Amino acid sequence: MKNLSIFVHSASHCLTDHKSYGEGLICFSLLNGLAKRGHSIYVNAIGSDILEKNDNLYVKNAAKHLVPFDSLASWERNYRGNQLLYSLRNEREFDIVWYMAPSGTECPSVPKALGKPLVIGPLYYGWPENKAMLSKPRFGIGIRPLVLPFAKRGWQRTLEAASLIICSTPKHADSMQLEFPKSTTLCLPLIVEQPNNIAISIRTASIIGQPFNLVFVANLVPNKYPMILAQAVKKLKENGLNIRATYLGDGIERENLEKFIAQENLNDVISFKGRVSNKEVNEYLINADLLISTSLGEPYGRNIAEAMCVGTPVICHNSGGPAEIVENGVDGILVDELTGDSFARAIAQVYNDRDLWQSFSNKAILKSQSWTSDAVLVDLERALLNLCTKTSKQ
Repeated sequence: MKNLSIFVHSASHCLTDHKSYGEGLICFSLLNGLAKRGHSIYVNAIGSDILEKNDNLYVKNAAKHLVPFDSLASWERNYRGNQLLYSLRNEREFDIVWYMAPSGTECPSVPKALGKPLVIGPLYYGWPENKAMLSKPRFGIGIRPLVLPFAKRGWQRTLEAASLIICSTPKHADSMQLEFPKSTTLCLPLIVEQPNNIAISIRTASIIGQPFNLVFVANLVPNKYPMILAQAVKKLKENGLNIRATYLGDGIERENLEKFIAQENLNDVISFKGRVSNKEVNEYLINADLLISTSLGEPYGRNIAEAMCVGTPVICHNSGGPAEIVENGVDGILVDELTGDSFARAIAQVYNDRDLWQSFSNKAILKSQSWTSDAVLVDLERALLNLCTKTSKQ
């Protein structure tokens, strides 16, 4: 099997193997996995924080952008990525150029590929065009409305130029294949491993009478709708259910949550842990009875996959990536309405039927076996090698 040499034009705002930074963790798991399999990877990253070193994975951190407007920073980053590729072409021969985890219109011009196949992705639902995720202009009035049409056109042209488009969920992959028929589309789930190499083959439902533990893992920001969980817990407590809930994360909605919890006398059943390490997140997930995700249009939902991997059933809103990850009524529950009452009913259904919880848990673990690094990297490696073979024959 040929060992590939890959230039990664852009790989996340923080490429990392330990920080609670979803996009950076996703990118690292793929790139480091390929490096471990003998492929040489040269990465241009905006920033990185990596503890696990690999001689086949070289990361160059880009300097802070010099343009005064954040809306133009993507143009500068694209230019710098191209210049880095030009500077390396006399030192090494690359087989593939990969624009990784591109944030939509933050790729405003087609990355240079020097005649090599261009790979784009992985892509997620609605990222980052969800308005709730957009930062506010530093000077009050931004130029984003002026540059956005040009950025969208550049992003469209980038997708049209791609030889391979990687998507994280099957329906998204199918839609991209229809829109860009000249490209090959690969559906590639995120790599999610059971923590600390502990093989979890089965979980046991908690004993009725003991507290039923809910966990929320996300930034406490408007588009995550964290208040819905607090409202659901209030309803469940009123109905006499022995519920405990823990928020892992922080953000601008925390103050509103704390006021509501104090007002409704919920301090004894709802707690906040703030931002915690990935290891701690895994420990909370393993000890929780349910993961609750109230995000609207979640692009993927890494914490959902991590919970299922350790046998913790999930209750999510029926939108975005979770609507494809979770099979409603089989390995979790998808809720159609973003209300406290709707989530309370779903939680109560599992609370009152521990056999249902057990079935969800067993089937979640079974599904997660296709998300291991071995399973995902085999498919990715095969697609990249086929791409190079196809290109060499043209």
